Amino acid sequence: MSFTIATLKALALRGAGRQYISVSTRELGKELGVSQQTASNRLIALAESDLIKRRRGTHSQYIFVTKTGMGMLRRELADYQRIFSEPKPIALRGTVSSGIGEGQYYLNKPGYRDQIVEKLGFAPFQGTLNLKMTEEEMAKLDQVQAASRVQIGSFKADGRTYGEAECIGITIRGIGCAIVLPKRSHHTDVLEIISATHLRKTLGLNDGDIVEILIKPEP
Repeated sequence: MSFTIATLKALALRGAGRQYISVSTRELGKELGVSQQTASNRLIALAESDLIKRRRGTHSQYIFVTKTGMGMLRRELADYQRIFSEPKPIALRGTVSSGIGEGQYYLNKPGYRDQIVEKLGFAPFQGTLNLKMTEEEMAKLDQVQAASRVQIGSFKADGRTYGEAECIGITIRGIGCAIVLPKRSHHTDVLEIISATHLRKTLGLNDGDIVEILIKPEP
């Protein structure tokens, strides 16, 4: 186990993933089996990598594990789950929400559409089903290995460059679909789902409905 994971784990077990906690480098070093100076240097390195936040007190320091740091621990958990658990579908739940037409705009571009047809085996309906997700639900995507993610390459058209994306095959109520994850996206709490069919109409979905999606286990 790397020193980064070991230190983050020790801090999170004390509750630093939920709130700032008081941390003694002497006690932390003893727990990790390193010197007080080494423990202090590890905290400095984690803070510089934005894995933790530090606040100085009068006689101690307070540590909080950031979203990035907790994400690293979740990926570590996902690895252990794959090692020790029987393969089973990954289930995510999200809330149907209206988009702003971005999905339709990009799916109309042949550079994306042709790759989807070739690599996923279906011509996508010109629009996406948008699901608003909690942070905990989004974190489940870390369990999907790189080999199961279909890469959509960048291309140039209309005087601009369109970025890369990756797709993850899923099912919704037995209908084959795919999650599209743009490599450069600011909508970190929204999943865009593509399918050969108009999912809202086919499934009778409205804004606010809860939808479960299933990602098949890896062979």
